[in-house]
Amino acid sequence: MKQKTPRTGMQKLRLVLTWALVFVLVLALAGGTAAWLGLSYWEDMKAPVAAEGDDYIITIPRGASSSRIGEILEEAGIINSALVFRFHLRFNDLDGKIQAGNYVLSPVMSMEEVIEKLLKGDAVFETVRFTVPEGLFLTDIATRLEDRGLVDAQRFIQLANDLDLWDYWFIDEIPPGLDYPLEGYLFPNTYEVFADVEDMEKEIIRLMLRQFDRVFTQEWRDRAEEMGMTVHEIVTMASIVEKEAVVAHEQAKIAGVFYNRLDRDLWPRRVLESCATVNYVLGTFSRQPTLIELEIDSPYNTYRNPGLPPGPIAAPGRGALEAALYPDREKPYLYFRAKGDGSGEHNFNFTFSQHQRNESGN
Repeated sequence: MKQKTPRTGMQKLRLVLTWALVFVLVLALAGGTAAWLGLSYWEDMKAPVAAEGDDYIITIPRGASSSRIGEILEEAGIINSALVFRFHLRFNDLDGKIQAGNYVLSPVMSMEEVIEKLLKGDAVFETVRFTVPEGLFLTDIATRLEDRGLVDAQRFIQLANDLDLWDYWFIDEIPPGLDYPLEGYLFPNTYEVFADVEDMEKEIIRLMLRQFDRVFTQEWRDRAEEMGMTVHEIVTMASIVEKEAVVAHEQAKIAGVFYNRLDRDLWPRRVLESCATVNYVLGTFSRQPTLIELEIDSPYNTYRNPGLPPGPIAAPGRGALEAALYPDREKPYLYFRAKGDGSGEHNFNFTFSQHQRNESGN
């Protein structure tokens, strides 16, 4: 058997140098890979958001920082990353050089193209800004816009009823036979349009549908599927919550009450008993329905028909949609009634006797 020869000092030095060289090469390789990945990510973030898309008016406020401008552009779906946008400006000594104004931008533009336009101050200023609040009927939206001189209400409704005009994923989920199929899908928000747009009715409907598309994310679609509900059913529930809840912090709890009423174990009749749905049939939300009106013959009357009505009864906002997707069912409340103290809040009750006495079931 051979004996192991002890290493000399020179051999040890060579071994140490060899391993040091290997270590340096590994670091260099890792660094190169990281640099390549970083560069690839950087270029991806600067690329256009989409291969096709419409032009949109984006407002850059006076005095906005590069961080805020990046956020505005990312939120509008014009760029991929506000962070990369900000770094690009700083690395190229462009920070603070973007001019305020209203710009026509598109998601098919690269980040460099967007920046170039913002630096040139190639802005437009003849625009009209309008707000559609939460909870309006589709017909009320049309009337409100007509009162502003923006649209012809009848044509607006006619275009909204023609689903063949609108190419969005949720259109296919709207059941046939509804009088106003886009009820609930014209998203309430503040919008800005060109004052001289060729077809104002179509432009506004498109903007509102696009906003719904952006708000109702894939995460929310997955959540609806997890709940065993369609997106249309979620929007319908959200519209009821929007009309029943006066204060935003009660939306999830009121949604919980209605889901409890759909639960066979808690409420075998499974009727929602929402006055808001009856008011939708009556065409008003200004008063409490009478006992006779609660017997009105309509599929939207949730005092007579179990389950959800055929479709939404108003335009729900983001909060109501979120409440419909993530209801507060921590306690099995089945009733709620306004406190009547001017706060807009409700007492929530477990039993009908509590409800009649208007006591809190907390």
